[in-house]
Amino acid sequence: MRHHVVRAPCTALCRAAPLPPLRHGPRRMAHARHGLQPSAPVRWGQHHAAKPAPMQPVKASQSNWNPVEVVKREQGLQSNKLSATLRDKVAGAVEELRFRCTAGDVAARAGVRPQEAEAVLQALAYDTRGTLEVSQEGTIVYELPRDFRTTLTTRSLLLRLAPLGAAASKLGAYLLRVAFGTALIASISVVWLAVIAITSSSRDRDSNRGGGGNYNSYGSYHSGGGPGMQFYFNLTDLLIYLDPNYGATSQERLARGAQLTFVEALFSFVFGDGDPNRGYDSERWSALGQLIQDRGGVVTAEEMAPYLEPPMPAGADADADEAGGWDYASSGARRQRASTVGASGPAYADESFVLPALIRFGGEPVVDEGSGAIVYRFPAFQQSAQGERFRVSASAQRDIPLEESWELTAASGGQLAASVGLGLANIIGVATLSSLLTDQASRYILAAQGLGWIGGLMPALQLYAVAFFAIPAIRWVLYARRNSAIDARNTARLAAARAVNGAGRWLRQKLQGARQLGERRVLRRQDAIYTSDREAGSQLNELAQDEWDKRLGSRGGGSGGGAGSSSSSSNGARRTTRGGGPSSSSGWGDDGGRW
Repeated sequence: MRHHVVRAPCTALCRAAPLPPLRHGPRRMAHARHGLQPSAPVRWGQHHAAKPAPMQPVKASQSNWNPVEVVKREQGLQSNKLSATLRDKVAGAVEELRFRCTAGDVAARAGVRPQEAEAVLQALAYDTRGTLEVSQEGTIVYELPRDFRTTLTTRSLLLRLAPLGAAASKLGAYLLRVAFGTALIASISVVWLAVIAITSSSRDRDSNRGGGGNYNSYGSYHSGGGPGMQFYFNLTDLLIYLDPNYGATSQERLARGAQLTFVEALFSFVFGDGDPNRGYDSERWSALGQLIQDRGGVVTAEEMAPYLEPPMPAGADADADEAGGWDYASSGARRQRASTVGASGPAYADESFVLPALIRFGGEPVVDEGSGAIVYRFPAFQQSAQGERFRVSASAQRDIPLEESWELTAASGGQLAASVGLGLANIIGVATLSSLLTDQASRYILAAQGLGWIGGLMPALQLYAVAFFAIPAIRWVLYARRNSAIDARNTARLAAARAVNGAGRWLRQKLQGARQLGERRVLRRQDAIYTSDREAGSQLNELAQDEWDKRLGSRGGGSGGGAGSSSSSSNGARRTTRGGGPSSSSGWGDDGGRW
């Protein structure tokens, strides 16, 4: 088709032939306003300075922010598909490990399953463009950028909004506590206001004709219950109980040495202060994971017992308590008292209590040929990207995480007395008003004074008054049973810790056999056979060349064998040490940055 050359001005052009809508400039916008569509290609005349880019129709709903694109971007981020709690645990462990680690390192540090740690590490590396290093055994070392948290927050709208959601949740929880406490004060005020109004009117109905209630201009309720008697109740007075530090829970505030507010004390008396062992499982699994890794990936049931739920070891004192299990030095430090458990036989006839640890960390039982005892190996903890500086001595004293007992309330003595006093005042007032309202005349009196709505609130007021004391009574019974079980578990854990600290002859041989089977291979940068930040083709060529050199060296006889051994040592062979020691400290000072 031949193109027509248009030499008419723009106005005539609009009338003569349809043009495509233009997107920029006043002349192009004029065509866009007409909504013209091109019927044939049009070439610009000589009076135009330059040929424009191909023109597209303008969409009326087009804008800079496209929600569809935002949704697609959020769905493309792998980190958003993970549990927020798990992601935060792994991210914190990565930061503690200086941004270079294996899945086993993260699992031991955060106390999570190795499979979970690897899934989160893969997602973080994908979203933040981290580096992956593969060893000859196939173990992957992850190296994340030091600003990977900032990168995630920048790319994800959900992660940017997460702090707002957490703040809103804390605010809602605090407002619930405040509402419950203020409800008690409101209940007492309303109930006794009605009681006084009824009794005053019953004594002298003739002299109390002006006893009707009304609301003044300040929002307070005024009731004339008789000569010289006026009652004011302003809902805004309840705001004095608000605490600006609503974000902190009761336990967090007490940990800082602060006191509960009065309305929080009322809530604490009725409902308690939550689970005191909320973070216990995470703490003990993290401590156990680091213990296993520091022991070279091989431990005994006696070593894991203080972190699990074991029975009392054979020969231990069942009546031992926490204070009796520790010796205190003059400096105030405490150390575990020696024990004779395991002198002639195993401390536990049944070691099934270690199953949760085996399932969580991927352990397996093995038999030590030296002692004939069963020990447990965790392969995921035997390869690490961490060197000497993260090493902990096998004989170092460790803190044993123990469960905390449940307390009925964290309120102080004065707050507890005030809570009980207000609760008694409320339940007595509700009982009195319930008795008065059995007389129909009392309902007429309340209706005449504008308080007839109180009769409709009586079921809720009665339920609140009874629940204020019934709920703490039920909790007291449940907490007594729960604390008894906690004390028994803590006693067994302390006994297990004393048994390991003062091991007898048989247990010492078992521990020595576990140390001999333990090993820890340090995965260094120069030992990786593949890294994701380099071209794959060149790395494959280098690997093939090294393999060819090894084969040539193995055919060269004695001298060739030596050359082959040297080549193998320089291409990824790792030294292993018994007892979980690091392979070598050489080449381990350059973990800063990405290579």
